[in-house]
Amino acid sequence: MKPLFAISLFVTSLAAHDLTTTDREALRAHILEEWMSNRGIPAPPKKTPTGQEWPGYVKVASTTSTLQLAAATVANAANAPQTAKAFLPFTKLDLRADGEFLYVGSNGMPDHNMMVGITAWQQQVPLPQKYFDDNAWRIPLKPVPAKEPAMIKGRFLRGAIALAVNGIPIFNPQNNRGEMSQEIGELDQWGGHCGRADDYHYHAAPLHLQSVVGKGMPIAYALDGYPIFGLTEPDGSPVSKLDECHGHETAGVGYHYHGSLKYPYVFAGFHGEVVEAGGQVDPQPRANPVRPDTPPLRGAAITGFEMLNASTYKLSYNVGGDKRSITYSINEDGTYPFDYDNGSEGRTSEVYTSRGQGGGQGRPPGGGEGKGKGGREAEMRPGQPSPPRPQASVLSSLDVNGDGIVSAQEFADQAKAQAIKAGQPLAEAMAKAKEQFNAFDHNRDGKLDTAELEKLAGNALSSRSDESPASDEIKKGEGGGRGGKQEAFMALPDQPRSSDGKFMLMSSVVEDLKTLPAEFTGDGDGISPPLEWSGAPASTQGYALIMDHAAPGGEMKWYWTIYDIPANANSLPENSQKIGKLGTGFKGGVGYEPPRSKGPGAKTYVLTLYALNEPLKIAGTPGREELLAAMKGKVLATSSLRVVHSSGQVTGAFLPREDNDGPGTAKMPARSKGGPPGLIKPSIADTMKLNVYADNWFMLYVNGRLVAVDPIQFTPHNVVSVDFLPEYPMTIAVLAKDNADPKTGMEYGTSIGDGGFCLKFADGTVTNASWKAKNFFHGPINSDTANPQVKQEPLPANWWATDFDDSTWSNAKEYTVEQVEPKQPYFDNDFEGAKFIWSDDIALDNTIIFRTKVEKPEWKQRWNTKPDLDVTGAPLK
Repeated sequence: MKPLFAISLFVTSLAAHDLTTTDREALRAHILEEWMSNRGIPAPPKKTPTGQEWPGYVKVASTTSTLQLAAATVANAANAPQTAKAFLPFTKLDLRADGEFLYVGSNGMPDHNMMVGITAWQQQVPLPQKYFDDNAWRIPLKPVPAKEPAMIKGRFLRGAIALAVNGIPIFNPQNNRGEMSQEIGELDQWGGHCGRADDYHYHAAPLHLQSVVGKGMPIAYALDGYPIFGLTEPDGSPVSKLDECHGHETAGVGYHYHGSLKYPYVFAGFHGEVVEAGGQVDPQPRANPVRPDTPPLRGAAITGFEMLNASTYKLSYNVGGDKRSITYSINEDGTYPFDYDNGSEGRTSEVYTSRGQGGGQGRPPGGGEGKGKGGREAEMRPGQPSPPRPQASVLSSLDVNGDGIVSAQEFADQAKAQAIKAGQPLAEAMAKAKEQFNAFDHNRDGKLDTAELEKLAGNALSSRSDESPASDEIKKGEGGGRGGKQEAFMALPDQPRSSDGKFMLMSSVVEDLKTLPAEFTGDGDGISPPLEWSGAPASTQGYALIMDHAAPGGEMKWYWTIYDIPANANSLPENSQKIGKLGTGFKGGVGYEPPRSKGPGAKTYVLTLYALNEPLKIAGTPGREELLAAMKGKVLATSSLRVVHSSGQVTGAFLPREDNDGPGTAKMPARSKGGPPGLIKPSIADTMKLNVYADNWFMLYVNGRLVAVDPIQFTPHNVVSVDFLPEYPMTIAVLAKDNADPKTGMEYGTSIGDGGFCLKFADGTVTNASWKAKNFFHGPINSDTANPQVKQEPLPANWWATDFDDSTWSNAKEYTVEQVEPKQPYFDNDFEGAKFIWSDDIALDNTIIFRTKVEKPEWKQRWNTKPDLDVTGAPLK
């Protein structure tokens, strides 16, 4: 039986005492309670916050053979490493130590309630995890200060950065999209939620634990080995000046961090050495997934979480007033039955089995051999060399959360991290990563499942040198592990168009990866293209077809679903209506929904034909997901045809127009409908597309008129794309602001942010060092975060006007993509040729005005009308 109590790790032998297992565990809990009481440490609660007794809580048993056991237990508790003592109040933890690390075994389930209060929910529920034995958490007993701290903002966005003393991992305050989890409704009242493996973890320091362990004890330990305290010093006094990592050194305690009620919530950077690999601290335990990860459920709010018995839980929530719940159990046979009460939508049930087995990549706790069930603990002798770390596979390096699935975001983040380390251009690396991900996403579901990962691993491993796997090249580097050498992002072959090399889908009107003619898109007649195929398996009993597209952010959209295509068919004519049965597109319409690409740039749409071993039994008009579910286990072979479409291929905003009236004009009738003879109104063909990316906010004027304002003042970072009517010469004026407190110049209370601005017009106008730039808000002066002061000057009157004099201003300074580190929307839009610009100080200058003037003497205005409406009184704030 796994020891209930942490002190068991230091016990010599308890079996010699003639006690039953229950009595021994009860006595151990009783002795610890007294030992903690004598030291002013509160005992762990016997009851839940609702007043119920915790399942499994062992009451004190009476026995006659207690004296020797008491002496041994207290002696061993006193000899525990200092780092271990904060964990002692939590009796379910399994603690072991050698001379280098404290190993903390945990099932990942806290003693407090969970999940209540979450309003941004991805439908995960808390499940016990296997953070034990060789998959336990490890805390360095002798932390080593790094030569340069490794700051966590925008880094370490996967996995844990710390471990709470109740055995619950603490992740970066930012989620893996870079958003503050605490600020967008993702966390419960204890600062936690569940990840995609149904693993509960915090994204904020668990300040509530201070009342459990006492003010003199840490509430958590960072994975670099330094302790984390709460809102006061260990002696109860106010927290004094903190450094950039949100920590400091005090007498009697040494270096330690402090949690906070606002950013950075946990700490801001690693003061000690850590190894960074795959966007996380390495090594660390892996979660044990049971269910596939699920999408966010909009409008859901979690209202309750109950433990019905020792192995059954119930999570309650509502969606728009519709009360719903999930009840689930953990069975001894390894199955997990789930009952979904979907309110007005009815009930469903599923039974899952574990899809992962955990298994850490670090040294096993207690030594290199670990400890199995019923096994004997290996002894680590001082000076004994650590056993070598097993090589991390391609799967483990990409599948960071261990759920057996690699999401598009995981894939992109890995590409970004490795490109930065390898010094590669970030835009090129991200484009290549997107291409590679799509190449292996055979079923077009926006993630790589087990079969796809196995194929990916085989190709990736075969492309590497046998002598130097990527995991072996991850080393401790300066700056908390930042300097380790790592191979650039793996080169992966394109997805084969046919799963078996024989089955092939083709079209007489378009080749693979070529432009789909306009008549088959929303720019033309919108009819379905003709298709033909050959080489199907001999046992094929029918076919199904899906046309889909992975939108930015991984959202799948589908445009054409057909099933029950007869086995003797080998083609579909254009505008096909009568062969097979039609399903719905993502907009809900039955039949072919032609692509209507929005935004700049070409989009790739994938037509996939499935050869099936039996007909599908589907009622109604299924969409993509229903069709994929119905085909599960019935697919003999697949073949894909990838087609490309750009919105407005005839008059697209980023495409040159060919006419006789000069650049920027279009052939139009001499007269528009709805006006007197000779009246010429501007058409959509006269407009021009503008793309803007700002860190964090902007407002933009063209020729003195407001054209665009960032609708999101802070995060998430977004791209604003607008169509507007150009007139040359064109004076562009932009007010750009970084997120900064006007009194301190800092963001999140204690951090210094940085800015960045990038723009591209469809006529080729881009941001670069030729633009004028002037700062009006600087701070904190000299980067002094302890006593922050700022320097501000008012914005000049009419700074947006065409006749404003900016001749004395300095030119803007260009910054690289690597310096600004833009988020994914930047890479999903057309900024080719544009540079990120700011003033000379991208960190301390917080409010910038940019100006430039574009001359185009050959341009002639085609229209002869002016607007009659008056917008001069509209508020512009």
